Amino acid sequence: MRTNEARAVSFVVPCYNEAPASVRDTINALSATMEAVPQTSYEIIAVNDGMPQESVPQFQESAISWIHHETNQGYGASLMSGIARSRYDWIGIIDADGTYPVDHFKRFCEFTQEYDMIVGKRNPSDIGGLKRFPKYVLQLVASFIADFTIPDLNSGMRLFKKDIAVKYARLFPKRFSFTTTLTMICITNFYKVRFVDIPYYKRIGKSRIRPINDTVRFFSLVLRLALYFRPLRFFVPLSAFVFVLAVARGVRDVLAVNHFGGLTLVLFFMAFQIFFFGLIAEIISKK
Repeated sequence: MRTNEARAVSFVVPCYNEAPASVRDTINALSATMEAVPQTSYEIIAVNDGMPQESVPQFQESAISWIHHETNQGYGASLMSGIARSRYDWIGIIDADGTYPVDHFKRFCEFTQEYDMIVGKRNPSDIGGLKRFPKYVLQLVASFIADFTIPDLNSGMRLFKKDIAVKYARLFPKRFSFTTTLTMICITNFYKVRFVDIPYYKRIGKSRIRPINDTVRFFSLVLRLALYFRPLRFFVPLSAFVFVLAVARGVRDVLAVNHFGGLTLVLFFMAFQIFFFGLIAEIISKK
């Protein structure tokens, strides 16, 4: 391990259902990559999230340590366990399934002086067809809420400052949405984020993603984050939509019966009420 503290990174590698050979190759490649980065200290924290002990590969390097969960707690819980154990101010995360190019961390480290988070941006064509469409729709929704074009919302390869995760620890879910939450937190709170193009490989081992259930959870998460960080981005369009319905209903009432009906008045009231709910939520979020 390097001893120069010019740049220090704690890597957290969550492990569950990955082939032991894939875990070993990922960690070995990570160690070799960081040894080649000048003026950099690093440690590697691998988190066994409920795998049988016989499936856990062993390493001789002192820079590598293990955290063992007796039962499966989830991707987000594994990352937070590693972050809690980490010693350094920068956190690096990567999946152990062979999908990400470990050697690109060397390039990521070049941006740590200027940015708060560096994210590996995958090419959409490299992502499986069943996952591509919901991810695309989710990115559009998240980009609208954040008022920022997000090229890759939930990439599992990134570097970020540890204090971001510590400050917003209460918002991170235990399951798959850790990276989505982190991306939204950084962008909506004006942290400097750099997206770096990376290749994305076919997974080695069994996938834990359930496209339908996880997509529903992702959308639910983005809406919750919108209400927490950018409530007006949610309430104003909703209020405008209800107001348009009220106007349309009002025109229909005037033409049909020459006065406003009860539904028209209810819709007008709802539109203004939603708008003022948004203002109140915005004030609370700023506090």
